[in-house]
Amino acid sequence: MTDSPRETLRPDIAMSCAQAQAIVDRVAEGRTVARVSTLHGGEISAVYEIGFSDTSPALVLKVYPDTLQWKMQKEVTVLALLQQRLSVPVPRIFLADDSKSLIGLNFLIMTKLDGDTLRGLQPPLTQAETVSVYTRMGQVLREFHRIPMQAFGYIGPHGVWTPYASNRAFMSFQFEKKLAESVERGG
Repeated sequence: MTDSPRETLRPDIAMSCAQAQAIVDRVAEGRTVARVSTLHGGEISAVYEIGFSDTSPALVLKVYPDTLQWKMQKEVTVLALLQQRLSVPVPRIFLADDSKSLIGLNFLIMTKLDGDTLRGLQPPLTQAETVSVYTRMGQVLREFHRIPMQAFGYIGPHGVWTPYASNRAFMSFQFEKKLAESVERGG
């Protein structure tokens, strides 16, 4: 069985404590890396938690594949857009490095938010708790969608790539594009 394209995008690197320490030294000199563990998630990026020997909060390291290195800058752009605009915490980026000097790939390092993935919590949640979680997610999505943008369109590394005058125009373009791709692939 062959890997799907999404499975082969994510860099498969064994992040050592020494590599993580070199990265941390650029943003938090004096902290000693005690452990590096892989976090669940990241469709295109490898995601790691960096823990320290003292009580310093853990950091998150995301490593991007060469083929989609621009997505790192997109994440920087989107997180900057979200800062101080949501009723929930937003990760703070300490460093976005595209020099490839430390690990040979682009990476960013950011704060780690407290919490658990919903996937790990969902089975023991009651129906009322599940409704409450999804209600809160909807509220945050509403906040997100109220943030003004300069135009409608796909967000790229430095804002909207191809601006459209309305959401309808953008969605019509996307629909036509995806329909054509489906036909090309025999759909």
